[in-house]
Amino acid sequence: MAAPHETRNCPVCREPWLVLADPTGLPDRWAELAAAAARFDGAAAVRRPPDPAAAPRPGEHPENEQDEHDAFFGVARSTDLSAAAFLLGGAHTHHLVAVHQERSGCGDPRDPGAPAAGWQCLVERATGAEPAVACPAGTTGTAEDGGDPVDCPRPHEHWRVGHQLFFVLIQGVVTGLRCFAGAAAGDTAGAARALRLASEMCRHSAVAMTFAGGLSPADYEREVRPSMLPPAVRPGFSGFQTRDHALLVRTLRAVRPALGALGFDHPAVVELDGALQQVYAAHRWVCSRFDGARIPSLLMEVGGPQSAQRSGVAVVDELTERRLALVRAAGPRPDRH
Repeated sequence: MAAPHETRNCPVCREPWLVLADPTGLPDRWAELAAAAARFDGAAAVRRPPDPAAAPRPGEHPENEQDEHDAFFGVARSTDLSAAAFLLGGAHTHHLVAVHQERSGCGDPRDPGAPAAGWQCLVERATGAEPAVACPAGTTGTAEDGGDPVDCPRPHEHWRVGHQLFFVLIQGVVTGLRCFAGAAAGDTAGAARALRLASEMCRHSAVAMTFAGGLSPADYEREVRPSMLPPAVRPGFSGFQTRDHALLVRTLRAVRPALGALGFDHPAVVELDGALQQVYAAHRWVCSRFDGARIPSLLMEVGGPQSAQRSGVAVVDELTERRLALVRAAGPRPDRH
């Protein structure tokens, strides 16, 4: 029997809308997150209809690429700016992932439960529990760490569901960073706790990124990539349009002074550095899997002759250094990993 959120039709993507929190309303106090998690009933949430939402309307505001990105991946945004809306969206997302895995057999055969582990980790951490296995140091499931994701026989569905999972976990990273910034002055333990949640969500985001890349290069080239080209979407369709990741980058910039005050060599900051490396390593792996070491990204293709000569992997490497610089002391520093 379908959960209520699976029955909302999407006229753009011809799939159900998944209602996620608007990332601007994510919690910025640990007490807010903890109170919402204490009241949260995961089993009941799966059966609960989504909150009122604003459905994206691509083209209504030509300057707003984020609506087009949400519509492509079947995401509407809740008008409820609360921690409860964040948790409800997460529960619905993980239900959809579980249904998708059950009927398609996709994922890392070494650990089929990996896509759900991040959600379990977040809820348990927020309620004060000490997860035994849900928050591992984690591998990304990439070829570099011995993983070999199964090529999903439902490429479009898998690409969409994998990205939906990534969006929710990125929201978890932002929540951890916002709670870190919102910790009371002098509450070093509380600040470190929130920062470690952000790191854990980064690691699980890397798992989600790799999970999303679990389709064959042939299916990607023949089916998925053309769907991200005109006339289906505007030229230069890109992950830069993701509103959740855009807020993550803004949040990293905003918390940099607080990271410096805590100390860039503080264990929690060092852990965040390593976790971010895992996210971008997963991004690099997915890009390489789909010939990104040779060809430009969709965005670079439309950026002019010079941009079109840059490979997708080269751009990911450059972005990695820029993002890691936000959590590191100024000046050159050898890679810790």
